Amino acid sequence: MSPVRAIIGPGRSGTTWAGTIVDSCPDVIYRFEPFHRMAAVSREFKTWFERLKNQAVHESDIASLYDLLRIADPLVNKAPFFAGKSYRVRTLGRSPLWPVARIFPPANWLYRAAYTPVAGPPLVFKEVTFIKPIRTLIEQTAVPIVYLVRHPCATVLSEIRGQGYERNPARQRRLRELLLEHAPHYVEQFEAIIAGQDIAARTALLWRAEVEACTIAIQGSSRGMLLTYEQLAADAYRESERMLEHLGLEFGDGTRQYLDVLHGRNSTGGRLPRRTGWGKKYFSVYRNPRDEKDSWKRRITAGEQQKIESAVQGSPAIEQLATLGGWW
Repeated sequence: MSPVRAIIGPGRSGTTWAGTIVDSCPDVIYRFEPFHRMAAVSREFKTWFERLKNQAVHESDIASLYDLLRIADPLVNKAPFFAGKSYRVRTLGRSPLWPVARIFPPANWLYRAAYTPVAGPPLVFKEVTFIKPIRTLIEQTAVPIVYLVRHPCATVLSEIRGQGYERNPARQRRLRELLLEHAPHYVEQFEAIIAGQDIAARTALLWRAEVEACTIAIQGSSRGMLLTYEQLAADAYRESERMLEHLGLEFGDGTRQYLDVLHGRNSTGGRLPRRTGWGKKYFSVYRNPRDEKDSWKRRITAGEQQKIESAVQGSPAIEQLATLGGWW
């Protein structure tokens, strides 16, 4: 199996939680959104990101990509930090150094030197809004991919009311351009939404174009796995085991203890990984998944739900996800 594996999905779909589940495995190196985060500060990452977008990465390049991703950096090492990795890697002092290294360059250099693991273990990265790169990875490499999607109402509501919209309003302004790039057949079909100012409907249309393109790519390969947040939240143990198996990893005691704590089953004596205080609440991986699965239904209006579902229904790819997740 490829030394590099991936978890990909739209933003606000549970990919951070899925990545944390993967990181709980002792035999894996995990990297959090390395391309989006590192491309802004590293010319090498920016070049790789562009190559992935332009189908200029092939299976022969994966070993070099592994070596690049293996380098520890506080921007792509995300707490909680799980102890007990099976491979040789320093952990002493990492938690207090991590927030300092994010903002102080000399400490960043020390962090990289101290906490880059030895080569050998499989490496899993997670990314969001990765449309062109996912096609490159599926069509031109042997990288296994889990594509995780959440109910569109939950995702859109989180984006327009939370950190997603604060962080990236440019996608709203570029709606027509993005559709022409990824789903040109929707430009005429949804002209009323494109010309209008309804943020919920416009965000839902962006979600539809992204999810449809990525799902079709995943469907065409045995190395792609479709998974919904609703499946994962309803039975985190069984679905985590399936996800890890697809990525060539084992469901072990570390993962079981992490999920036990989230579900209030602290019979093994496991403790919840310590909060760091860094970042906003939107990226929490400490909540009970069964409580969170349908929490969006308490916050959405009937009008918002109708607009979002009308904008996304009718696509065979999305209807397949809806069947998996029991969306409607």
